[in-house]
Amino acid sequence: MNTQFSKKDTNIVKGVAIIAMLFHHCYVTNINFKAHGVSFAPFSKGTVVTLSLWAKVCVGIFVFLSAYGITISLKKLYDQNKYERQNISWLTIRRVWKILSGFWPIYILAIVGCKVWAPESFAVYKQGMTRIIYMLIDFSGLAHIFGTPTLLGTWWYLGLAFMEIMLLPFLYYMYRKCGAFTTIALSYLLPMALSLPMSSSVVHYLPAMTLGIWFAQEDLFPKAADWKIPHTGLMITRAAEFCVLAVFILGTVWLKTSKFGKVHPNVTDSVTPLAVILFTYLFLASIPILRDMLCILGKYSMNIFLFHNFIRSRWFEDFSYSFRFWWLIVIVLVIDCLLFSVVIEFLKEVLRYNHLTIKIEKKLHGMISNE
Repeated sequence: MNTQFSKKDTNIVKGVAIIAMLFHHCYVTNINFKAHGVSFAPFSKGTVVTLSLWAKVCVGIFVFLSAYGITISLKKLYDQNKYERQNISWLTIRRVWKILSGFWPIYILAIVGCKVWAPESFAVYKQGMTRIIYMLIDFSGLAHIFGTPTLLGTWWYLGLAFMEIMLLPFLYYMYRKCGAFTTIALSYLLPMALSLPMSSSVVHYLPAMTLGIWFAQEDLFPKAADWKIPHTGLMITRAAEFCVLAVFILGTVWLKTSKFGKVHPNVTDSVTPLAVILFTYLFLASIPILRDMLCILGKYSMNIFLFHNFIRSRWFEDFSYSFRFWWLIVIVLVIDCLLFSVVIEFLKEVLRYNHLTIKIEKKLHGMISNE
């Protein structure tokens, strides 16, 4: 087993997160599926809805992975004595640009699609000059931050992603000066001590960010893969880890709906993603066909995240929920979203959009370097 947490491993974990996200949005409320006679056999509707609520673990997974990736870059700067404003600014701008350049084609296609299949969607932007302003803010991915209307509620995560990118250099600097224990403990305890609202996405997912920093800085994934119970073989260690992680993940399903989980979602939505990531890395990533399928989904995860709810409910709800069985509905949605993402990437290549974004990125780098 390759013990390095590679780009492929990241995509495999993203693949798991994307499936969880699609499942979550299909059944977290009965607004969509109630009218379509969905069969939840062999489970009850309540069980599937509870599991779909837990599946929001996908957000914590993406937050953790973003923190992990940014930390790898910050670590290089810090260790090379290049932890300076200019370098950090470029790292921040480059991350934001990657997100925006991926979002804009989806936004344009969403506008065109809504014009054809759901023109009522534009009512959210109001009328006149207000509509133009709201659309520009939404186009910039800042609707969640400014509290303005958005064409698709799922895009709230863009605001969290931008805030995480801005916050990570400070959190990493704090980690290097104060250590892992202090940084992680404060991420949990300080919001509670200050009575900060858990409705704030940054407060909610701050512990997931610090855990991502910890794992990247200390290179804990390879250490977890190499570790074994003393005086036993690796097989026994992995069997024990499988049982512990499986039981813990099942326990977090209950924890998510418990009184503690509702009061302290920052706890459940940080340890649960970490458990799922470890389970995926140590076990699912070792299954040949499954890992390849998850890796492909992870590769297109951004497109799927940005567009899936248009396919699922905004434009083709009747089609999406027409497959009767709860599990088949999710599978078909996964396939639909994947095919759409492949087409989008093909069009971007044909239109040389990726070439243009790289060109602009180089110009931005030059501007930052000349400051």
